[in-house]
Amino acid sequence: MSFIIHARYRTLAVMNSNYIQLSAVLDLMNQLDDDGKPVKFQVKFVTADRIRCTGGEIIEIQSGRKCVGNRNGKTVFDTRQKADESSSISRQPNHWANSTRNILLANGAIRKVHIRLIIEFNNQKVFF
Repeated sequence: MSFIIHARYRTLAVMNSNYIQLSAVLDLMNQLDDDGKPVKFQVKFVTADRIRCTGGEIIEIQSGRKCVGNRNGKTVFDTRQKADESSSISRQPNHWANSTRNILLANGAIRKVHIRLIIEFNNQKVFF
């Protein structure tokens, strides 16, 4: 299967369907399973830190889920439910403005990922 991608001032011809658009990646990240938790996915991204002038390392997460963070020591998933004010996060991460997402790893750790640095999602190369 082949198709043509029209991206900012250039056209790319793709010869197979091993590519996925960034907007589709974000839609897949937001999906919930039957239990109301975000679906598991594989993601590969590049690290970058402009302030410390570090990065360039490729990180792969085999079994991650999108999450919002921790409240009172409990992992909270983004289910779009209104939480009471006593359990709310003290500082809003502003993921939309910063183009970031928090990913819950299989070991329980949380990793922040900049969405524009994602290079692979569910074994498909990402373009935008």
